[in-house]
Amino acid sequence: MKVTTDGCLFGALQPQFPEEGKGKKIMDIGTGTGLLSLMTAQLNPKAQITAIEIEPATAREAFETFSASPFKEQIEVVEEDILVYNAGSLFHLIICNPPFYEWQLKSPDKNRNKAHHSTTLQLNQLFALVTNWLEEEGILTLLLPFYREEEALKLGLEHGLFCEKIIRVRQTPRHEFFRIILYLGKQPATKMMEEITIRNENNAYTPAFQDLLRPFYLNI
Repeated sequence: MKVTTDGCLFGALQPQFPEEGKGKKIMDIGTGTGLLSLMTAQLNPKAQITAIEIEPATAREAFETFSASPFKEQIEVVEEDILVYNAGSLFHLIICNPPFYEWQLKSPDKNRNKAHHSTTLQLNQLFALVTNWLEEEGILTLLLPFYREEEALKLGLEHGLFCEKIIRVRQTPRHEFFRIILYLGKQPATKMMEEITIRNENNAYTPAFQDLLRPFYLNI
């Protein structure tokens, strides 16, 4: 699985907790290559992260990546189907870049389907699980296609999850929004709206994008 620009942006925008995340518990649902867990660990060096991955080969790859990183003591890989996983504790932050393409044309490759389609986890199921696992003051962050914004907000409210912030993302000023980053919690909140453009008219990264990714990139 490749590392995507919007995935990197999502990782850079994860919450940072006071005292560098001391004592905080974080869950990464569908960790894949482990990018989000690594970036979140860098932002919160005292937090403990549980990285869940259903696909055995991908879970092994994530484990090897974490083991070779400075954050190996922070991150635990769990090879498990999130639908049957027993969390055993509550989390201060749950992050998820879920399957994008519910009910759309699927690939014959089963592993690719798991990565890109809601064959194993649908948004409605995700919200039901998160409601049980999230601290009362905790946050769920989601990266979704822009067209799912209204659906996600509606489903979130049905499960008692209120939108604290939406960040809409577009590739360039000429493009329409193509991704949203949602911050949801159990407490009623006044919704904040932000926008991020990845590249400018000359196809160079915008200053806002550069500032967000500079702590994670060697050169940007």
